[in-house]
Amino acid sequence: MAALVDAIWGALLLGGKLFLIIVPVVVAFEVLRYQPIFRRAGNSVEPLMRGVGLSRDAAVPLFTGIFLGIAYGAGIIIRVSQEKRLSKRELFLIGLFLATCHAVVEDILIFVAIGGYGSIMLGLRLLLAIIITALLARFWRPAS
Repeated sequence: MAALVDAIWGALLLGGKLFLIIVPVVVAFEVLRYQPIFRRAGNSVEPLMRGVGLSRDAAVPLFTGIFLGIAYGAGIIIRVSQEKRLSKRELFLIGLFLATCHAVVEDILIFVAIGGYGSIMLGLRLLLAIIITALLARFWRPAS
């Protein structure tokens, strides 16, 4: 019985930590999304995006997926793809990047809260996502 109580207490503590991490991150993202700093950040990473085969129009869904994950980012990806007319190639590259490296901020904060090494996880996930997406973009050229 004591083990069950300990497990429930541990689950409640972890749930509280997750709530304290996820809710502020989502709120901060929603606020920052409409600020000029977000647009400047998109402009500054545009050369990197071109390096992995993505256009400037892919910045918002890519940032959303990186910060908040694929589930939240999917709605943004669908909306932006309809508004901006993103190509199937570009949608696939966004999906590939996010499948490799999604929810970087949210996940790393969660793993750090339970004892993980955030800098190692961040570095490896970003590096892997950039390499895989860039390689595929080089081999899959846009239709002319």
